Amino acid sequence: MIKNSLCFLSVLFFAGNVYAGSASAKLSVLAESLIKGYEAKAAGKATLAVFPFTCEEKLQKQRVGFAVSELMSHRFVADPGFTVVERGELNKLLIEQKLQASGITDSATAVKLGQMAGANALLLGNLNKVDGLYQVNARVVNVESGEVVVSGYTELPVDAFEDDAGVYLNLVPQEQTIGIYGVLNYRHNDNDAPAFINFQNAWVQHTYSPRSFTSLMAGGGLLYRPRKRIQINAELTTSKVGKEGYLKKVDKYIGPPAAYSIRREPLTLTTVSLMASYVGRLKGKWNYLTGAGLQYIAGVVPESKENMPVTPFLKTGVEYRLQSRIGLGLNLKYELKRAIYRSENTNNVLLKMNPLSFETVLAMYF
Repeated sequence: MIKNSLCFLSVLFFAGNVYAGSASAKLSVLAESLIKGYEAKAAGKATLAVFPFTCEEKLQKQRVGFAVSELMSHRFVADPGFTVVERGELNKLLIEQKLQASGITDSATAVKLGQMAGANALLLGNLNKVDGLYQVNARVVNVESGEVVVSGYTELPVDAFEDDAGVYLNLVPQEQTIGIYGVLNYRHNDNDAPAFINFQNAWVQHTYSPRSFTSLMAGGGLLYRPRKRIQINAELTTSKVGKEGYLKKVDKYIGPPAAYSIRREPLTLTTVSLMASYVGRLKGKWNYLTGAGLQYIAGVVPESKENMPVTPFLKTGVEYRLQSRIGLGLNLKYELKRAIYRSENTNNVLLKMNPLSFETVLAMYF
């Protein structure tokens, strides 16, 4: 199951890198028309500075203008007639000039920054969101004269654009984020408890041998991000282990009723946990988390009840954003205190849970 999950995540990762959707294709066509128009009017190789497209404040916060400029810049980078100024260099200039990328609303400011970056051409633009479409106007400006050399226009369906540009967008708020998720916890338990005698008389001796088993716990939870990189999770999972799952069957007893017999009944496991973690960006659509929490594990066996105390645990994992609001994760969880279940009437160990487990998570963010 773990191998399949890793393979699936790998396929998604590579597929996301090689697939270009309809919105990306339209922006590529727009960029191509600007390249041809510029080369028809200007001689020689151009050094191009690409700035985020201007848009309304809400779209700025979602980084829509930045995403459009990034997707278009890919076509200019691929053209031998252009050298594109690195984004990092432009960001340094913006910091030095005490400007934000989204604050460049006039060509004069962009021209000044372009000159400082050593560019002789600028890619600028603006966009609006109207009736489910992004209306994109783009232009290439000559730095020396400040004149528009060539311009173009296209329309992008909002859904298609958000699918293509999800890696650049902040459609989900970076702070005060709320999410819900489902989780599957996979754990192989060695159950290396010692064998014990449950009853013995002149007829027969009953010996119980705890044996290894696999538990698959299903559940869900809520998450909240009060800050950009801080996440808090509250989670509930449950599982049922069959009566043959954790104690090996022994010879049938033929004598009188045992005074201290243990019935091998199904075992219900339930966990309730609270965790705080740090969330960071790896690359592209990949994020990671690492954190710690407290977990309460409860298990009930007929005639044998023992509520486990609160157990601290550590967790780390990665998440792939299928879309801006949907993530698929794979986590590694380690409990610092091993859960042990005992018979109440004999105090014998019936079951030992391994501290290490794996999780797959499907999350939706709001």
